[in-house]
Amino acid sequence: MGISIEVTESRQREKELLEKLELIERQQRVIRELSTPIIEVWEGIVVLPIIGLMDSVRTAELMDNLLQAVGRQRAHHAILDMTGIEVVDTATASHLLRMIRALRLLGAEGIITGINPGIAQTIVTQGLDLRDIVVHATLREALKHCITAESAGRGSATR
Repeated sequence: MGISIEVTESRQREKELLEKLELIERQQRVIRELSTPIIEVWEGIVVLPIIGLMDSVRTAELMDNLLQAVGRQRAHHAILDMTGIEVVDTATASHLLRMIRALRLLGAEGIITGINPGIAQTIVTQGLDLRDIVVHATLREALKHCITAESAGRGSATR
């Protein structure tokens, strides 16, 4: 009789721990979604302000969320504003460039803004090729570029 009580209590504690873990995972998903909002700032133009620490896991989530949003909203332009990032490692920088290329496959033009000197140095040191990627110093310049392209009726360069 003493053994069955201990097993029952143990299973109850295990169930409570699993419920707490599920709650924590749900909360982490919500926090990640809130930390990377994708904002439609103009018809056909979305902006992803990136703030905080970037690692390969977060970058993969960003890519998935951004590609889904561009597909849903049929956006012609997607701006990745990196003003809120201090540093990125080489794997993350490479992943961000792959994100831009993936946007192109959806028919959208990917634009990077707000690259600081540290990130620029990482990109150059690693020899990452930005020749086919539109880069603007500020979000304002990128928005002007997109609005001009939209008003000209040409959408993105790939459509």
